[in-house]
Amino acid sequence: MESSMYPCCIAPIDTTFLREKPLIGGRVLTEEMVLKSSNVKSLTAVERLNLWSCDLSDITVMNKLPNLEVCSISSNFIESIKDFQNCKKLRELYVRNNNISTLGELCYLKELPNLKVLWIQKNPISELENYRNTVIRTLPNIEKLDNVHVTEAEKETAKKEGFEICIPKEPTPPTKQDTPTFSNWRQTIELSIEEINKVRIEHNLEPLHIDKLLPPSHTHKRDEEFDKNNHILQAVFELIKELDETSLMEIHKDINFRLQAIRAYKNKINK
Repeated sequence: MESSMYPCCIAPIDTTFLREKPLIGGRVLTEEMVLKSSNVKSLTAVERLNLWSCDLSDITVMNKLPNLEVCSISSNFIESIKDFQNCKKLRELYVRNNNISTLGELCYLKELPNLKVLWIQKNPISELENYRNTVIRTLPNIEKLDNVHVTEAEKETAKKEGFEICIPKEPTPPTKQDTPTFSNWRQTIELSIEEINKVRIEHNLEPLHIDKLLPPSHTHKRDEEFDKNNHILQAVFELIKELDETSLMEIHKDINFRLQAIRAYKNKINK
């Protein structure tokens, strides 16, 4: 069993019990913890590492383990496996029961030629449509996925039915100029209402009152976010008009991935 491969960094726990854990929280994995757990004197000497159920949420230090071959980090609070992308000698990765929610995370493992065993069940991504086919297509060298051997027939099916995914892009913070301000947004509305009122007065109608139509200024952050999303949405609609059928199908797949990840995330919160 995964948890009994080598000594854990905490007292043994019954592996038949999958604990319910919060979606946020946890500890930062330090160099000292890694050295103590693996019983070596330097990070470059670490080949096997067992951090099963150690309440971890930050594993950035994995970037400093170039010779890591086997890693068990199941039952923690991990949301990303990008820190394994430099572990070129990694052969086995056990990351069950964490908070990994997007299949795009798998792309961080694509450049690991020796990775043969991956156990990633009990994460939100394992509930997504075509999960197994997509993992096999993305990581064709995998021989064992979620404790089940990958067959040649599965690999052929995955080539046809698995989704093609890419590394998630880091969000770019909008600049001050790119972000619409509440004051500008409100000013635009005020000018529009002023024009409307001119017409209403000409037709003997009561003018509209700006204070009754707009929310108080203290809600400006919410309005800025709404306005920004609205601009993005309009831009997306314009771009869609220029795309061919193949591109639209790729976008459709990505939208389904994101919706399923969001639903899985919400379901886990409500449990």
